[in-house]
Amino acid sequence: MKKSKIIVPIMVVVAVLATIMLNSDEYNEVTIINRILIIAGAAIISSVIGYFLLGVDVDKVDPKPPTNTYNNKKGNGK
Repeated sequence: MKKSKIIVPIMVVVAVLATIMLNSDEYNEVTIINRILIIAGAAIISSVIGYFLLGVDVDKVDPKPPTNTYNNKKGNGK
């Protein structure tokens, strides 16, 4: 699964939640420009954090070795 399939929904969810929180009665004094900056900053920061926490893609896992290398060592008595 590619990271972009996960990061875009994370950005959308964070932006929606930030919008809901900033539209409450507690934050009436925050201007619309500052709300937009807060929402955009939260979405960008959450996507960057998600990008690094997801690590490498799962599709890029190394294939299984073709032979059992543990039993083929020299001096194992066979």
